[in-house]
Amino acid sequence: MAHILTFCAANGAEIPRHPLELLAAARALSAQWGGGQVHTLCLGPSAGSYGEELIHRGADEVLTVECPSVEGEVALAAVESAVQHLSPPVVLLPHDDLGGAYVGPSLAYRLGAGIATDCVGFDVRGEEVRWLRPVYGGKAMAYLRVRGPVQLATMRSRAFDPLPADPTRRGEVREFPMDWERVRPQIRIVERLEEKREEELPLDRAEIIVSGGRGMGSTEGFAVLRELAQVLGAAVGGSRPAADLGWVPHSHLVGQTGKIVAPNLYIAVGISGAAQHITGAGSSRTIVAINKDPDAPIFKLAHIGVVEEWEKVIPALIEACKELRSSSPG
Repeated sequence: MAHILTFCAANGAEIPRHPLELLAAARALSAQWGGGQVHTLCLGPSAGSYGEELIHRGADEVLTVECPSVEGEVALAAVESAVQHLSPPVVLLPHDDLGGAYVGPSLAYRLGAGIATDCVGFDVRGEEVRWLRPVYGGKAMAYLRVRGPVQLATMRSRAFDPLPADPTRRGEVREFPMDWERVRPQIRIVERLEEKREEELPLDRAEIIVSGGRGMGSTEGFAVLRELAQVLGAAVGGSRPAADLGWVPHSHLVGQTGKIVAPNLYIAVGISGAAQHITGAGSSRTIVAINKDPDAPIFKLAHIGVVEEWEKVIPALIEACKELRSSSPG
């Protein structure tokens, strides 16, 4: 039996999806490992208010840390203190800008531990955990072994589905004391600039994503994609060329240097399917590709392929979706 620590950064009115995915991963790992408690460290302005929901979603114990905002060094200090307090053999972190880019690597350095990043699964062999992650731009999968006093792993978004809430689950929620006097920030925030976003739905929360590439031809082409996204209740993404041309914000770039997504439905329009983009979208459950080039690499990955100019497909698809919505009851 081994205890597992997961991390939850809760800045908003509700718990983000990714910490709930970590709880599902931790419960699956605990089951393979012969049992053991799952602890969650929750940080945020109202961390205590999320405790019961985290218990219902799979945690056995929730440690709460009230702080005005979840910054990199604050999160790092809190996770490090929790690890020293609990001595868990495994720590699961989200593979995002906070957990994957800052807290995970920094914590591994401080603890003298190994870290496996961008994992999508695991396999337990005796007392050893092998961490599964995509390699070579998603063309192959590899198992990694981590050495050190603690095994750290960052989990890719949507690699696990959150567990359904179980109101009958019981656990302990308690405040975790932090000695903030010992935290000496090395980074000072000078100014915050909030990006103006045309789409309200973030890529990492979308069940459906409509993405466009260079083949859309212009900003006007992306306006048509946004109309389709609105009809479907989808988020809008784009490839690197589309982002560089200013047709879609870089915050909505899907690819190796952008967002790694795994929605239920990914519609790629005018995207050739370079390896960098496939890395970002390859884990989607269903991929529909629309491209006039029959030899486009995206068709090797797509579950459904349409060889045609997008101008002849997308407007007709929008109208068909509108008709279905208007004819459906309720």
